[in-house]
Amino acid sequence: MFCVKCGSHTKKINIPDDIIKRDVCTVCAHVHYKNPKIIVGSLPVKNDKVLLCKRDIEPSRGRWTLPSGYMELGESLEEGSKRESLEEANLKYEIVKLYGTYSIPRIGQVLFIYLGKIMNDDYHAVAETSEVRLFQINEIPWEEIAFPSVDFFLKKYVEDYNDGNNFKFHTNYSELIST
Repeated sequence: MFCVKCGSHTKKINIPDDIIKRDVCTVCAHVHYKNPKIIVGSLPVKNDKVLLCKRDIEPSRGRWTLPSGYMELGESLEEGSKRESLEEANLKYEIVKLYGTYSIPRIGQVLFIYLGKIMNDDYHAVAETSEVRLFQINEIPWEEIAFPSVDFFLKKYVEDYNDGNNFKFHTNYSELIST
């Protein structure tokens, strides 16, 4: 690896007060931290139906997902989630609450999902999406869901809905420590 500051080679070493070996520049001593990517998205609902987007890009092209994507520098989690919903589905929604987080350490990603109330009727497929559709909870196409994280949040939503609309905060932490 090469240093982003001066272009010299780096070396993996232990630095004081850190338990992880880091790539450190052999010339300028810049420490290169590798941090996870943050993904933001929404679980948008309207009249007891959930909005899903059919992916028009890989991975999982042709499968259903929640509107979501990578957070950009300079935006909050909430702003990123709303931007992604607008970019993928021309969707505007009011945030009800932070619905949960989903960590994927093996690929360095953390997902934040907001439960949202759909505010517009002119949602439609936009960039990266081939179709947008509202589903009753008993119509969710479980065999065509794009990612384990989407499956996780949709199943939690169905549980919470069936529990008298008692929408709790969810995380996959227990799944991570049991594996």
